Amino acid sequence: MKLLLHICCAPCSVACVQSLRAEGIEPTGYWYNPNIHPYTEYRARRDTLVEYATNIVLALEMEDFYGLRPFARAVAENISGRCALCYAARLRATARYAAEHGYTHFSTTLLISPYQKHALLCTAAEDAAREFGVTFLYRDFRPLYRQGQEAAKTLGLYMQKYCGCVFSEEERYNSPLRNRLEKSARAKAQAAMPEGAVPLEPTVDFRAAGRRFDAAVAAMEEAPPR
Repeated sequence: MKLLLHICCAPCSVACVQSLRAEGIEPTGYWYNPNIHPYTEYRARRDTLVEYATNIVLALEMEDFYGLRPFARAVAENISGRCALCYAARLRATARYAAEHGYTHFSTTLLISPYQKHALLCTAAEDAAREFGVTFLYRDFRPLYRQGQEAAKTLGLYMQKYCGCVFSEEERYNSPLRNRLEKSARAKAQAAMPEGAVPLEPTVDFRAAGRRFDAAVAAMEEAPPR
């Protein structure tokens, strides 16, 4: 097995890498997180990972792209549904890179977080695996989350306080907004559901979401300088 491990941040990678190595799997880390904003936050997470990877002798591939403008453009019409696009953009890039560079499998450290939408994340990863012809290696790292966070603190790693995008940062501080959004989402889901039905995860076209982000990146690159 040749595994490319998408890494969202150094703290989340600690227990994931340890667990994989305990299985006899030596991953190569992959940094591609254009969802992280603002730039100071992006830089802090990136630089912390680079230093940590060096310390634990972890091979690391870098796609150093700060994507505030294309991310905002791509999610502008559905900010509440941004997580699906965020997963699609990062996992499609990981699967594509894996396929183009001889990796047989890919995975992500996002699987360790109890705060991520785990089922949606896995569906996005499986879709990316089918699209690019590589295997998604699933591991439920969530039981290791607290252990990994404590180890990261002991190591003195930079510990972020929110998911990554500017909208998650906004919602972290703006409780009235967060409560309104959650109430609205519940009301819409209930209204769309027949009486007595079991709520399901909404169907998402991850390829379309990922390509929407790709198009936003291309538009930014093609825009004339001002």
